[in-house]
Amino acid sequence: MTTDPAVLNTLLAEHAIHRLVLDAQHALDTKQFEYFVQLFTPEGRLYRPTTPDPLIGREAILQAYLKNPPNRLNRHLVTNQRVTLVSETEADSLAYVTLYSSEAGELESEVFGAPVHRSLVGEYHDRCVLTDAGWRLQERRALFVLNQPIASQQP
Repeated sequence: MTTDPAVLNTLLAEHAIHRLVLDAQHALDTKQFEYFVQLFTPEGRLYRPTTPDPLIGREAILQAYLKNPPNRLNRHLVTNQRVTLVSETEADSLAYVTLYSSEAGELESEVFGAPVHRSLVGEYHDRCVLTDAGWRLQERRALFVLNQPIASQQP
């Protein structure tokens, strides 16, 4: 086991960034949008796959998520995350994301949950920076690379 401070600092930064990405997804899935936007820098940028222009700043990001249908249920499964430290205060993170989504939250079963309406595989390309509050998202570029048609939506 190493005791090299540089190696240990790298591991601690990587762990904090992994946690940042997971905390962001948990906040979205539990509709804690105010907490989600606090994980961005005040001037943070979010590029969503469904809109051409980025959302800039916490308030713009918050307002976009508050417009989601109230009956929407999402679960983001984050995997294969790779963190690359650019410097002691900047890092890039790439993570694969599988999104399961339902627009029928009111039909949620106690045993089997809600029916899935959307299944997508995407990627998060994040630029993270170390702030006084810890690691934060300075920029997120979300994109979809695969989609799974749901049987009930096929012609």
